[in-house]
Amino acid sequence: MQTGSLLQLLSYLVVPVVLGHEFFMCARDERLGKEEPPMGSLVLDFFGVVFMGLVPALFIFTLWALNSRFVALQEDTIHRLQRYGVFFMFLGAWWQVYIYGALKGRRVRKRGEPARALWQPFLLLGVFASIVVAWNFPWHLNMVSAVWFLFLGGILGGLRVKPVNIERIFWTLAVVTFMVENMVFIWFNAIV
Repeated sequence: MQTGSLLQLLSYLVVPVVLGHEFFMCARDERLGKEEPPMGSLVLDFFGVVFMGLVPALFIFTLWALNSRFVALQEDTIHRLQRYGVFFMFLGAWWQVYIYGALKGRRVRKRGEPARALWQPFLLLGVFASIVVAWNFPWHLNMVSAVWFLFLGGILGGLRVKPVNIERIFWTLAVVTFMVENMVFIWFNAIV
């Protein structure tokens, strides 16, 4: 595998790692001032471990296993796992950015921080995901995706949507995008 393509594949991990960090930060905020950790903070910590540890480990393992032919007898299974893993990173970056926006919006609301504390990292992560993940998409879809994130941030920020509504909007976008992505993957996997 060439170094450039390996770096591009590893750059897909930026979004889930940042999302995992945000889960951990939200869990920490949930525990503040409480003797025992509430159930919500434990769930947030669990998803932090999934996105910051399990997803990158699975992604890196499948890349390594396919390129080293370490598990030659299970190559078909590893190949399917790797295809879903890459697809999970590839198109998954969008719903992960929406979850990041929802979690960050929640923290901004609870802390009473200014709106730019949400919009600057959301837009940066959204544009990064668009440019890196959709790099080889036809018809300049990476730029279309980047413009979508800028448009969405501009509309929601410009209309001064309440933080609690921003959180709901991003959760809805994340769920819809996740469902559509998996339906597309099942369809794509059936025809290829």
